[in-house]
Amino acid sequence: MKKQVLSGIIALLMLITLVPSMSFALPEGVPTTLSAPKIEGIELKKDDDGVPYILMQVYIPQGIIALDMSKPAGGSVFWDYSEKIDNGGWSEFGGGGYLDVIYNSEEAIVPGKQNVFYVRFDVLDEGGIDEVKIKNHLYSYKLKFYFDYYEGWPNVEPINSPESNTLSIGSGAFYSDASGWAKNGLEKAQAYGLIPDILSGADMTQPITREEFAELGIKLYESVTGTSVTPVSPNPFTDTTNPEVLKAFAVGITKGMSPTTFEPNKLITREECATMLFNCIKAINPDGDYSTTGVKDFPDQKNIAAWAHTATKYMFKTGIIKGDNQGNFMPKGLTQAQKAKQYGMATREAAILMAVATYENFK
Repeated sequence: MKKQVLSGIIALLMLITLVPSMSFALPEGVPTTLSAPKIEGIELKKDDDGVPYILMQVYIPQGIIALDMSKPAGGSVFWDYSEKIDNGGWSEFGGGGYLDVIYNSEEAIVPGKQNVFYVRFDVLDEGGIDEVKIKNHLYSYKLKFYFDYYEGWPNVEPINSPESNTLSIGSGAFYSDASGWAKNGLEKAQAYGLIPDILSGADMTQPITREEFAELGIKLYESVTGTSVTPVSPNPFTDTTNPEVLKAFAVGITKGMSPTTFEPNKLITREECATMLFNCIKAINPDGDYSTTGVKDFPDQKNIAAWAHTATKYMFKTGIIKGDNQGNFMPKGLTQAQKAKQYGMATREAAILMAVATYENFK
């Protein structure tokens, strides 16, 4: 008798264990995952009354639109956003709405771009004591989708997409100093989401380190490809644990200075910068044409390391990196006097502008 009771209890417990999974089985047509949106552009605009607003260009995958149109289980796709002002924390996701309001509006279609739509954000401007002054702050945004359905309600959970990339806009101090000729390009880089965390608030006129360029390179790679790279594991280096460096190493943007050292704080020369950016471009588009046939030697070709010949010529050919007025590439400082003046070094702002030019070539 005791054995029968025990067997009955075990069977009941097994049934109870199975019931939740049975009741939460997804209805037919409801996906288990969603593709993420992608923010492709952001700019500050003014309406007819002179009131400023933020206009964003958002890529909506065709599969997301098809899901919303088919509406399995009576569901719909929604979008939400999270906002950050300056260096504050991210807000909770919300404030969006039905996705079809965007893609069914002819006014929201971005000309010449498939599945890219305008999304408007109204923000507080200067004028009131409690209002935020746009021109004095930096606004950052990220988006996500979720699919909510009603079959089986209320015992259902929305299906959430991963978060989008992050783009920022505004005149917040994302750098401490910059050359006049670089400021427009730096604003573009910030709008494209290309400024890595390590360079936020930095003096852009200073030379860039290997660690900083590795972060810049992987930021460029992930922004263009729309992929998230996994850091190489195990870590081959004894002098850095920076995951962004390990990502850059994983895709071949950079190498170590030895089998076990990266030398993150080492400043990079123009020829090293050209090579690392060249590696990034090849990682983004492995099947591209990287021929430098017909590109003449630089007047200072003899000063360029053999391993940098192809990269420097390709960068010159594409116009991403230029020489001086005499056509010299200025690959590195040779004399102690040149090195003291940081001749041939790659500055942070120059490297960022190269990343902007590369991003725009691919977009």
